Amino acid sequence: MARVLLTAEAEIGRRVVEVVESSFRGLIRLDVVAADLGDVKARAYNKARGQIRADLLLDLLRPVRGWDRYVYVVEGDGYVPGLNFVFGVAHGHKAVVFTERLRSAVELFEMRLAKEIVHELGHTFGLGHCADPRCVMYFSNTVRDTDLKGPGFCEACFAKLTRAFSEI
Repeated sequence: MARVLLTAEAEIGRRVVEVVESSFRGLIRLDVVAADLGDVKARAYNKARGQIRADLLLDLLRPVRGWDRYVYVVEGDGYVPGLNFVFGVAHGHKAVVFTERLRSAVELFEMRLAKEIVHELGHTFGLGHCADPRCVMYFSNTVRDTDLKGPGFCEACFAKLTRAFSEI
């Protein structure tokens, strides 16, 4: 079982944790801590765009020892060069998810947030994007794409995930 630390500026409801953990079918345990990421966000903020450069922020975030993977939930809007916005990014054992474009009614926001956390965590375990629009690893070009896909992995992606865990 992999230990995942979720560091969040936004309040993370129990439902989000349950959806994320159940999507991984017992392969992870999620620990949640609240944090103020304002100082590090400021260093990655692009004033001209009014957005946070996601890849730079991910490089600046320093993981704490003791966990296998790290996800940072950041209040704000992110982008990477070449894209107008991103819901999140992942590299190595770290991922970041931005809240700005996921915001809606509480229940819908929590499900969107859970899906994006699962998606970015999937990348940290080596999964790429999936062609199945119902799979959580499907690339979300819009928030509607996120709403339409499930919080779980398709059979093919879960098989890849299981193989990745056998190598941890």
